[in-house]
Amino acid sequence: MTLAWKANREPDLAGYKIYIGTTSGTYNLAGSPFSTEIVTSYIASNLPKGQTYFFAISAYDSAGNESVLSAEVSKSLY
Repeated sequence: MTLAWKANREPDLAGYKIYIGTTSGTYNLAGSPFSTEIVTSYIASNLPKGQTYFFAISAYDSAGNESVLSAEVSKSLY
């Protein structure tokens, strides 16, 4: 499954963090943060079927400040 988003245009953008969970509103960081503003997609692989997954994305800047989470999206895998 591929997640894609519009690039953040803030001049001090350092990258993005992807969050995933199996309960709406409850997430864990999915791997390491993306340390480049060029990346605007993420492939979620090796997710067990028979489950609904919830995703949110944040942006962070060069000082380590993190944005609020994006709107949540979900996908059921069968």
